[in-house]
Parts: sequence; structure tokens; C-alpha cells
Amino acid sequence: MRFASIAITAILARLLAPDDFGIFAIALAVFLVVSSLSEVGLGSAIARSAKEPDDIAPTAASMSILVSAGLGIGMFASAGWLASALGQPEAAEPIRVLSICLALTGIFAVPGAQLVREFKQNRIFLGTVVGFLVANPILVLLAVNGGGATAFAWSRVIGQVATGLVFYFSTSRRYRPGWRSQCIGPLLRFGLPLALANLVNWTLLNADYMILGRLVNAAEVGVYMIAFNVASWSTAVLGSVLNNVVVPAFGRVSHDRARLGNALTMASRLVALLAFPVGALTLALAGPLILSLFGAKWAESIPVLAVLAGYGVLYTFSLLYVNVLVAAGRTGRLLAIQFLWVVFLVPGMLAGEHAWGLAGVAWAHVLTIGLVAVPAYLVCVVRVANISMAEVIRVVAPPAGAAVVAAAAAWAVSQLPSSPWLALAAGGTVGVLVYACLVLPIVVRFVPPRFVPSWVPRWGRVEPAGS
Repeated sequence: MRFASIAITAILARLLAPDDFGIFAIALAVFLVVSSLSEVGLGSAIARSAKEPDDIAPTAASMSILVSAGLGIGMFASAGWLASALGQPEAAEPIRVLSICLALTGIFAVPGAQLVREFKQNRIFLGTVVGFLVANPILVLLAVNGGGATAFAWSRVIGQVATGLVFYFSTSRRYRPGWRSQCIGPLLRFGLPLALANLVNWTLLNADYMILGRLVNAAEVGVYMIAFNVASWSTAVLGSVLNNVVVPAFGRVSHDRARLGNALTMASRLVALLAFPVGALTLALAGPLILSLFGAKWAESIPVLAVLAGYGVLYTFSLLYVNVLVAAGRTGRLLAIQFLWVVFLVPGMLAGEHAWGLAGVAWAHVLTIGLVAVPAYLVCVVRVANISMAEVIRVVAPPAGAAVVAAAAAWAVSQLPSSPWLALAAGGTVGVLVYACLVLPIVVRFVPPRFVPSWVPRWGRVEPAGS
């Protein structure tokens, strides 16, 4: 799915102008910030709650629908004012279209949470595939016919309807909206801090677009959007797993400190094994990556991507730790860290843009998440899991070192061919092979013995129990 999404983005980057990407980036930023409040954290309450969905789902459905519909109406009515306030009046129409998505969010919140709770990842994947297959041909068709930024918005609406219907018909039981007054207090006590934390989090992720909309033109916002999307590949690869598995899985062991600690170290190692090489190779191959996939008109994204590659890795870890805190019910601590993050990030972005342009904004993101957010999250989760920070550092250090070596090899090889495509293919191949060899002793410990080839050295093999 991620490779397919990259292919669609590459096609659209050649069909549309940077201005179109920039205008949609502003509209999408508005939508994502407002939609963080749309279901008031009730989906996560259903996914992790010890209570059965029969007790809380009807009330949660009613509350989600009412809140999302109200926010959708407000977003539609204020679209013109929001677009002008963000410095891009052309974003008003995409904002109005995306307000439909906002209203739909509450309708499909409970079915989605049910699938997460029941670990029906196959049905979630099916819904994602159906939404992708329905939305993207329409997106390309609208783009070819001059749809511009609004093409993105309409395709998102259509995709959300398709995905939501699959979720609805995949649930083990369907709930109609209802109302039980005794459920409201517990739901709000859990959901409101989480919703506010989500609001701050999505503001963090989209503050750069909102700030840039007033400081630079739409084309430069589009350039930044391409760089940010590519830098977020590690998050995109792992995001669905972290968001859909961590909360219910960690929620079931949150009462047992020993099991929670083991789960945290295991999850940190697995995230490190996947996120570090993606970020390191993105940094090493930023130039050929942008030029080969998106074309020369996006060359200004290269230095921005080189900086943001580190942000993608760090944000993946923050996403893991956020979900652990949610699973453990520590939404208040989560909210406090999110506010602290905003306090440092916004002035940092303003200063960075003034001094170094788009690259300065990127550096503000990396420094804030690396020096403020991730350390704060880590302190909280190790206390919750009752383990030492050294244990987490110990399991993530080997993949980090291997990724650095692989990135150096990939960069050196990519300097040889003159063609961006050949540079990307050669550098990427060498980088992946070097990384795979270096982490092989770690990876095989996770693989059932029957799947480990006989040629793998015995020191890396896991023997069956009792042997």
C-alpha cells in the first residue's frame, strides 16, 4: 500500500504544479487539526476499555456523530476565513470539501474501533485497500482534467466512504446510536485529555504548513509538503501497526509491570529495526530519490528532505510511546508533553524560517522532537513499564549503528552513476544488503526456527524449546 501511494504521488507530482500541492497542504492541515477532536478520543476508549462494547458503544457512537457533525458544519462555514487567515485564500474550496470527511469521521468511529479491539487487521487492511482503489483513479482523473487542489479533497471523501463501509460491514456486531448517562463521565474522563493531546499533536504536525502559508507562497509550501511526505515513510510503514495494535495489545498487559516492560523493549527494538534504515537511506539518497520519483521541478525539496529524514525516524518512536501511554491510561501526561512540544516548536519554526528558509523549519522540527518530545515520552513510558532507560537504549543502538554504516555505503555507491534512477537503484540495493547483513543476528531471533535457513550461522538461530 505504501509503495502504491508513493507511485500515485509521483504521478500527481508530474501532473500538478507545486502550487496545487501547497494549497491542498494548507486545507489538509486545517482538516487534520480539527478532525483530531471529531470523535473526542472515544474510539481509543472502545479499543482499550475493559468494559464490553455493548455497554459503551451506542453512547460513544452518539457522542462521536454529534461532535463530528458540529465540527464539520463549523469548518464548512468558516472555510473562507480560515483560508485567508492562513495566507492562502485558494484553499477555501478544498477546506469545504474536506468538511464532509469531518462529518463522516464520527459515523465510522465505532466500527473502526471495534476492528482494532478485535485485532481484525485483515479487515482494516481490506478497508484501506478498497478506499485506495476507489479514491485514487478518481484523483488522477480529476487532476488530468484540471481539478487542482480540490481533486485531492474529493478523492479523500470518496475513499473515506468506501473504507468506512467496509469497516461497518466487517464488524462482529453493529451498534445504533444510543444514550446511557452513566457512560458519559468515564468516556469523557478518558477521551477529553486524549482528544486534546491529539489536537496538540496534529497541530504540531501541521503547524509548519499553517506558518509557511503566511510566510511563503503556495509553491514553496508544496515543495515542503513533498519533502515532509517522503521523510515520513518510516512513520507510514509502521503507523498503522502502531496505531491499530499497540493500544489494545499493551492495554491488556498494562496491569502487569513485568510483561509491560518486556513488551516495551521488544516493540522499541522492532521499531528501530525498521525505522532507522528507512530514515538513514532516505538521508543518503535524498537527491536521486526526489529527482527520479518526482522530477527536476521538485529539486528544492532535496535539502529539506535531508534534514527531515531524521524527524521521520524520531516521530515513529514518539508514535510508539504515545500509544503505550494511551494503553496505560496516562493521557494526562501525554497532553502535558504535547503542550511542551508546541511551546518549543512554534518559535523555533519562526526563527528557523527567518534564518534558513524551508530547511530552517525542518531543523526546528528535528531539534524539538529529538531534544524535547522523545526524551520526555521515554521518561514517562519507562516509569510506567518500570524499566530503566538504559534497557531501551541498549536494544535500539545496534540497529541505529547498522543503519549509519548502510547509509554511508549507499551514499558512496550513489555517487558513481550519473542517472538519478541508477543512483537510487544502486545505492538503495547496496544499502539494504549491508543493513540486512549487519542486523541478521538480531532479526533471526524473532523468526520461528523452522523458517531460518540452514545456511544461517548457528549463533543466530533460535533452538526449539526443550532441545
